[in-house]
Amino acid sequence: MKDKEDFIKAYHDFRNAVDFSKSGILPDLENLVWYMLMGVPRVPADEDPEAFTSSEAIEQRINILKVTFVEVNRNQTDDFLNQGLGIYDQAGKKAKVLVKEESETSQVKDVYEKSEV
Repeated sequence: MKDKEDFIKAYHDFRNAVDFSKSGILPDLENLVWYMLMGVPRVPADEDPEAFTSSEAIEQRINILKVTFVEVNRNQTDDFLNQGLGIYDQAGKKAKVLVKEESETSQVKDVYEKSEV
């Protein structure tokens, strides 16, 4: 229950920071990826240092961003909304790939450094 409440709070915190007077703008894929990797918006999974860039944190970010995108663009066409939501999905996938690659690189580096000792 607390997780649900924390997620809803994170959503409202982000939503309150959004300018609802501007609509009709599709998200930029690369900017979205970097926002997610930098921890924007803040989500409950960020409270766990191990999960900061985890799939869970990325999923929470995507969900908040998608809902807010639909709210801001509620007067746009379904095609526009679907295109935007697809960009958010692509950004989530790219962010997860980058996190996985970084994790694998860190593991190889750790093994290499331990073998030098």
